Amino acid sequence: MNTTEHIKYVYFLMKVNKLGNTRIKNILFRLKDSYDFFNCSKDDLRKIEGIDHSISADIIESRKCRSRYDAECEKFISDALKKNINLVSILDKEYPENLRKIFDSPVLLYYKGKLDMSDRFSISIVGTRNPTEYGKYTCEKFTEKLSALGIPVISGFARGIDTLVHKVCLKNNNLTYAVFGCGADVVYPYENRKLYDELIERGAVITEFPVSSQPEKVNFPRRNRIISGISLGSLIIESGIKGGSILTAEFAIDQNREVFAVPGYINSKQSEGTNDLIKRGQAKLVTKIEDILEELEIKLKPFLKNEINIKSEKIKEELNESERKIFEAIEYELMHIDKINELTGLSVSECLVHLLSLEFRGLIKQSPGKNFIKV
Repeated sequence: MNTTEHIKYVYFLMKVNKLGNTRIKNILFRLKDSYDFFNCSKDDLRKIEGIDHSISADIIESRKCRSRYDAECEKFISDALKKNINLVSILDKEYPENLRKIFDSPVLLYYKGKLDMSDRFSISIVGTRNPTEYGKYTCEKFTEKLSALGIPVISGFARGIDTLVHKVCLKNNNLTYAVFGCGADVVYPYENRKLYDELIERGAVITEFPVSSQPEKVNFPRRNRIISGISLGSLIIESGIKGGSILTAEFAIDQNREVFAVPGYINSKQSEGTNDLIKRGQAKLVTKIEDILEELEIKLKPFLKNEINIKSEKIKEELNESERKIFEAIEYELMHIDKINELTGLSVSECLVHLLSLEFRGLIKQSPGKNFIKV
């Protein structure tokens, strides 16, 4: 099936009474082909987890209306496309890989912008709508460091920390997704209109809520499970003892994802929640980017290795022949000048001249005893 057929299949199931995300997923992954679904018996349906006699009867009855639902779905897709909103079902390869694995993943997503498969290596950063100067500084520091590594960053487009995350990512040309608690065509908060336009040009706005859905209060807890679900881990930067950021952390824990929190002043209301997460052992205390990378080393290794290789190729284009030889010879472990001399065939004096040039460029670092390492 192609994407449109997947969407029609999912749309039909969403119209059946009593079928939520979990039951729909059970059907989709048991009967991936819509042909099998529309031709199976009531007994076949009841073999699927969560489908009892009553629900299987509703499904059989709904199948009689298939042609009407197909026509409805075509209009549904057309209306979304008129607003430049794309749809992706949980059966499609473009669907965020990490999100597919959580318990209550949405079977249909609406988005503006572009989805990228690198989102499976993403980190989410969320926090208070009223950050302190310390919170703003910390948010910028971590977002810039993740962006420098090319690690995608997910947030919720809310005022405060979330907005700052998206702005810093865009400033540093890094992929970022904003997860909405309303329709993908509804800008909330409205003062982020310019940010919204920039984000859909260079990242994506994602939601499970239909076109034109308004930002109802009940939508945001559901939004938070998607923020944590897309990511490998969630970083909480300043939060009260209650609120959306703490809820995101709780979802991340339930989803078996890592939770990180930045400690704050003990007399700061904005740090009560993060300090409490750390105190209860529900979040790892982080003060630098290396704390996150260390925890996620195995999961991030394939991505970071690829990013390092891409950056290395760009760097090598800017070096002269002797500098390139030395740069290729040196590893991310200390290497003595004699070893560099042996590997490159350059004299020790030549090596030292070009090593100094590489050090000035910030590409290598010298340690005592004429030992050198890539940075």
